[in-house]
Amino acid sequence: MHSTRSWWQQWGWLLLALTTAVFLRLHALTAVPPGLTHDEADHGLTAWRILAEGARDLYFTIGYGREPLYDYLTAGLMALIGRTYVAGRLTAVFASLLLVAAMYTWSRLAFNRRVALLTMAGTAVGFWPVMSGRQMLRSTLLPTLFALALCCFWYGWRRLEMDGWQIALKSQPARSLWRSPLLQFWAAGVLLGLCFYVYIPARALWGVFPVLLLWLAVADRPRLRRIWPGVALLLLTAVLVGLPLFRYLALHGEVEARLQELSTPLQALADGDWRPIWQNTLASLRLFTGQGDPTWRYNVAGRPWLNPALGILFYGGVAVSVLRIAYYVLRSTTPNARRSTPDASFFALAWLLAGLSPVLVTGPELSMTQAIGMQPLLYLFAALGLDALARLWQRTTPRRPTPDARRPDARRPHWQFFIPLLLFSGTAVITYHDYFVVWANAPEVRVQYESTMMTMLDYVAAHDVETAAISTITPGWAHSPAAALVALPDGHNLHWFDGRSSLLLPDAPQVTWLFPGFATLPDALRPYLAAAVLHGILPLRDTDLDRPVTIYRAEAVEIRAAWSAQFTPLDGAPVVGEALTLLGFDLRPPQPRPGDWVSVVTLWQVERPLAQAQMFVHIWDGAGRPLAQADLLGVPADQWRVGDWFVQLHQFTLPSGTAVGAYPLVVGLYDPATEQRFPITQNGESAVAAIFLTTLQVEP
Repeated sequence: MHSTRSWWQQWGWLLLALTTAVFLRLHALTAVPPGLTHDEADHGLTAWRILAEGARDLYFTIGYGREPLYDYLTAGLMALIGRTYVAGRLTAVFASLLLVAAMYTWSRLAFNRRVALLTMAGTAVGFWPVMSGRQMLRSTLLPTLFALALCCFWYGWRRLEMDGWQIALKSQPARSLWRSPLLQFWAAGVLLGLCFYVYIPARALWGVFPVLLLWLAVADRPRLRRIWPGVALLLLTAVLVGLPLFRYLALHGEVEARLQELSTPLQALADGDWRPIWQNTLASLRLFTGQGDPTWRYNVAGRPWLNPALGILFYGGVAVSVLRIAYYVLRSTTPNARRSTPDASFFALAWLLAGLSPVLVTGPELSMTQAIGMQPLLYLFAALGLDALARLWQRTTPRRPTPDARRPDARRPHWQFFIPLLLFSGTAVITYHDYFVVWANAPEVRVQYESTMMTMLDYVAAHDVETAAISTITPGWAHSPAAALVALPDGHNLHWFDGRSSLLLPDAPQVTWLFPGFATLPDALRPYLAAAVLHGILPLRDTDLDRPVTIYRAEAVEIRAAWSAQFTPLDGAPVVGEALTLLGFDLRPPQPRPGDWVSVVTLWQVERPLAQAQMFVHIWDGAGRPLAQADLLGVPADQWRVGDWFVQLHQFTLPSGTAVGAYPLVVGLYDPATEQRFPITQNGESAVAAIFLTTLQVEP
């Protein structure tokens, strides 16, 4: 019986926490989250480029710009299991489980075994770690690498306190070298440097180490003299590891679009306006137990980081840490006072502030990713609070005599077993319910994770659809197309467009169109799909916001014949930018009145894709200036395929004060980045203005 209890005390809690962590992170991993966000899809696409195309970038400019380490790790998993988004999610799972183990290791080195077990349990079952541990996002890797760096640093510090800088090489030199503080500080520096290749908040976390030196300069200068060479080695190594990335970003500062957006409150502060920072700070302090991240993408909207029980313990742990530091500072002025420096408590508080600092600037929105550097500290401080209560109970409660003085007091299991078990098992149940029941099935989440898109892709795969034209509100290559490339195997010819303003006809014998509820055809475009046959409607949940999904099929030759009859051709087949040939237009109504709603539909054939483009339709006044206009392109230029046809809808209101008369109606294409128009070739002549479609006759 005694051996069974000893075994359980030694290994039982560890196994229970780890198995619970594994279950919560692997359960239904392919179904929850219920699809892919564009950020996850971009990670998967980048990882595949690394594996298949040999991409070796230091910084990926996709989206708002992204550090590369997570994508390289995902590419390694894809090499084993293939091009699938599951590889990215497994990378997050492994990182999250490693974080659970790393926090146990550091907490035991820095505090005690009870704090370590409680911290491990909280990190294993907390909603935030479970959420981030199942998402294909690079931010998941940041706290793991930092915690590993901290384990190496703290172990090196302990070895330094015991053995000094001398390395015993007389016996077992390999073992002695491995246990050397020098190697531990170097390894910590490498891991800290790798954090820079993960996520932007790493640029604040590194500052915790020099702050620790400042603390020692005030609290314990003899220890400062022993440790500062190790910290210097750590920081120097981290800088050298991160130097290639720093150099790249210094030379290409424009690639960090997200950082430029997030710096807006700081710029306001520099200009003397402190209100944005103050408002964001007040809102961010409510994230712990008050009002959480308001976005559904990474949270149950408004759910705080901690439930009430863990929240109380967290605040208690923070208070205990502050009191320990204050007590030490006050006692240090007393002669012959016994000194026990609260270095770990100070470091944890500094880590908390450094990890929280990005959110104090930007506010609570998307704080689940921006504050992820401090994520495990929520459970460390809760563990410190529970540990303080246990110590207080032990000091104020008389021990019951036992026959064997070596055995613990019979009352201790209430603290060591029942109360922690109740607390963390209850947290696990709440996490399971909030994540798998509430969050995963929320209509807003299913929209943001494009669950309807995944349903359409499943249909394409299950019915072996060779050529599909899919309507989506995000047809650009870094959004829905990226999700499809990660989620679908090869062999499917997918084309993308926004059905709210366009209709695409791929260059294929037979075409299947899929229209979700958010991107269905407007009435102005429905006549151009009249030759297609309604093939079916995909079953979706009654609560899905973008239902239903309608499916049409047709022979391409029939659609082309119908369009040739519906559109008015132009002489000379104008070509824009050597990329699009204008095949015709359709004007409704042909003779509008002032205040009328005018629809202009143009028919195009793709000659080559462009990096980016925007299309415009203008009505010119007598001076050649736009009287009315509409700029819109529903088929992104980066998704154009040679030989495809598409129709583009432009709608605008004719100004009510428009005089009766004839007005030129023109169409053209321009680069949205430079606002330069693409040149036009018509009847062997070149122009750079616009293609004249017809004269719009305004009636009284």
